[in-house]
Amino acid sequence: MNVIKKSTFLLVLMLFSTSVLIAQSISGNVKDETGMPLTGVNVILESTTKGAVTDFDGNYSISNVENGDYTLSATFLGYAKFSQSITFQGNDITVDIIMKEDAQSLDQIVVTGVVNPKSKIESSVSVSTMDVELIEQAAPRSAGELFRNIPGIRAESSGGEGNANFNVRGVPISSGGSRYFQIQEDGLPLNLFGDTSFGNADNFLRIDSNIGRVEAIRGGSASTQTSNGPAGIINMISKTGATEGGSLGTTFGLDYQTSRLDFEYGAPLENGMSYHFGGFIRTGEGPRDIGYQGNKGGQFKANITKRFDKGYIRAYAKLLNDRSVMYLPMPMLLEGSNDNPTYSNLPGFDITSDSQHSAYLQQSAGTNPFDGGGRHVNDVRNGNNPVSKSLGAEFSFDLGDNWKIAGKARYSNNSGEWVSPFTAAVGTVAEIETIARDASNATGALVYADGDREAFNPSNGLAQIIHMFDVTVDDLSNFFSDVKISKKLSDNVGVTAGLFTATQNTKIGWQWSSFLSEVKGGGEARLADFDGFSRNGQYSYGTPVWGNCCQRRYNTVHNVNSPYVGVDAAISEKLNFDGSIRFENVNVNGTIANGPSSQGNYDYDGNGTIEGIEQVVPVIAGNAGQIVNDDYNFVSYSAGLNYKLNEGSAVFARYSSGASGRAADRNNYGTDGKADVQYDEVSQLEVGFKKRLNNGVLNLTGFMSNTDEGLSNELNRSVGNPFKALGLEAETALAFGDNFNFNGSFTWTKAEIDGGANKGNTPRRQADLVYNLSPSYNFGENSQHGLALSILGTTKSYAQDDNDLVMPGYAYFNLIGRAGLTEGLSLVLSVNNLFDTVGITEVEGNGDGAFGSNRLVRARSISGRSTTLSLQYKF
Repeated sequence: MNVIKKSTFLLVLMLFSTSVLIAQSISGNVKDETGMPLTGVNVILESTTKGAVTDFDGNYSISNVENGDYTLSATFLGYAKFSQSITFQGNDITVDIIMKEDAQSLDQIVVTGVVNPKSKIESSVSVSTMDVELIEQAAPRSAGELFRNIPGIRAESSGGEGNANFNVRGVPISSGGSRYFQIQEDGLPLNLFGDTSFGNADNFLRIDSNIGRVEAIRGGSASTQTSNGPAGIINMISKTGATEGGSLGTTFGLDYQTSRLDFEYGAPLENGMSYHFGGFIRTGEGPRDIGYQGNKGGQFKANITKRFDKGYIRAYAKLLNDRSVMYLPMPMLLEGSNDNPTYSNLPGFDITSDSQHSAYLQQSAGTNPFDGGGRHVNDVRNGNNPVSKSLGAEFSFDLGDNWKIAGKARYSNNSGEWVSPFTAAVGTVAEIETIARDASNATGALVYADGDREAFNPSNGLAQIIHMFDVTVDDLSNFFSDVKISKKLSDNVGVTAGLFTATQNTKIGWQWSSFLSEVKGGGEARLADFDGFSRNGQYSYGTPVWGNCCQRRYNTVHNVNSPYVGVDAAISEKLNFDGSIRFENVNVNGTIANGPSSQGNYDYDGNGTIEGIEQVVPVIAGNAGQIVNDDYNFVSYSAGLNYKLNEGSAVFARYSSGASGRAADRNNYGTDGKADVQYDEVSQLEVGFKKRLNNGVLNLTGFMSNTDEGLSNELNRSVGNPFKALGLEAETALAFGDNFNFNGSFTWTKAEIDGGANKGNTPRRQADLVYNLSPSYNFGENSQHGLALSILGTTKSYAQDDNDLVMPGYAYFNLIGRAGLTEGLSLVLSVNNLFDTVGITEVEGNGDGAFGSNRLVRARSISGRSTTLSLQYKF
């Protein structure tokens, strides 16, 4: 009997002890600083497998916790990491969490360019982030202007809204665009190649209030975390409606004609659902005088998310149809020596506010490369007109037993046009007349193409040959998917395996044409005809000055399969290792007509008579052209160590080797369809230091890179060299009290051409130092008023690889003033290039001959001062 009693007592005691163990739990609620519940926050007990994801109301619960000491942490994209020590002693615990938004915190979780999401201080990569506040402070009108605020990145943003040139830490931009640099939207590329001629990735990106956050990786693991982006990744992450809110804004130009409406709204719904939508519509002439409405269109984006206990699914869509003006090199006065030049205005033409565009130049005609040479007529006012219709989805789930799966996929139906005038030659009327006449065998006197057709006699005595960049983007559609599965093998080691696939169409036609024009600003430049030969200022259906080189047709498809594997290991409590390897497998097939198949008589107007302008017309016939049938593969790898010196500082080192494949129009192909150069390789070493300061953060990174680049096409010339670079990158974000903040960065780079005729020279357009200084001050009872200044500068660089002509250094200032009128309603004044600075970003050649005691040159400058006033309501 006693035995039974003792057994019963022991059984009850065991059950009670077990029930206490099982019943122990921690729960609570997670909100942001405004008191809104946050859905989808990861809450975990560190060094265990126990965790939870907050529900629709921000609630979480972790059960079955044994007695002991733990660190409770919470992480959420766009917010600083929350950590708190807790102790279980047979009791349930409640911990409510307030998450603080902080784009610069070293505790912020990063998802771009890393094997697994982790905080900045734990990552062995150079990463910068920009939240909504910093984006608004930068006041960007294009992706290029936004990216200039990121350390290590040089963006030539003088060409308008798209088609910018980017380089990262001295990795070159020899072919234009961004060959080694990948631009992403919500974790997937916008285009497989960053340097497709007239189809650059940033053409299909518009900056609006849908963007919730920007993450930028330079070097490092970018080699293995994306295709064709070994030098870096910039990821534009959209708002998802996790917290309710929205905004409306209407913007008007004060010193130039523009009108724009921005809108966005997002909110949680019941049952773990949330949504967000937004976009913009606009119209206007743009910041330069062109004589017509050059900017017109808009964008709409939307997404919807369903959250579950163990993950989420999201679907999203984008519709973009926007026209914007593209500014190409234009006539300027070149004064002084090549070592110390000054780029100045010509009589009647201001290089910061004028352009070759004109109310008289609104139509371009040529032959259509897609239908065997039929007539093609385009409206110059279309400018850069990307059209994109995208559908995408993503998901992420915790499968239990330390398994996780995540994936993204997007299809984008991309097409459009790219039309803009380019100054191919500038000089006196007599000089330009001779060049055009000799190239085209034109006859007749030179007269104005409009009005009474009087003799062509510009007041400043100058004329220019304009080659019209007239490009049809018939199909630049793509499909991307990236699926990965992760397994935590132990408390210290995790492995991730994934597969990236891509299909990229490139069906683009080049239809070039030639015009004669005055050099005159205000959108008032009149055109000239060779009387009886030219038509409406157009003297050729090709580009005879360039040997009619440039009628082309590309029709190719790239298919990519890239499996990759990554390992993340905590070697000790302070030392973390991550390494990854990627296998790139590429097939490209199609056809290229790389120049006209015939040049002869062509009855363009169909009147049965071959007239002067119709005697030499470049035509691409309907045959297939050059066959492309190529396969290639390469391996990229990256390995890094991160050592936490303490809770507020860390050092890291990383070595990476990667490559970037070639867009079809940047390569030459043999008769067998194989490419001359299939890919270009980049190796990089970086060492960094991250420090949490009393009032901010400081990041320092030293870097070295070697780029093995083969010859490639850039319009009608070949470019390409091996390059090497070393440098130092610094970034800081500081807060002085509750009102004053300072963000700043600089990148010093010593870049060098490492082969060929220009060995030892500095690559063209590569400055030794680029920098960004951004102070801001908020004041008022609720800090509803504010002033923000951004200073973006660069030291001198060279126009060409021969280092003959200098492009001077410059700094320009952007100013934003905000007046809070009432709760949520603000009046915002934005001034871009406050002091009307001339900043030369690109020069054609090294000058165009004598002009009195000076010379002429064709170049691009940043646009001059432009001012807008916005009424913004946030709710």
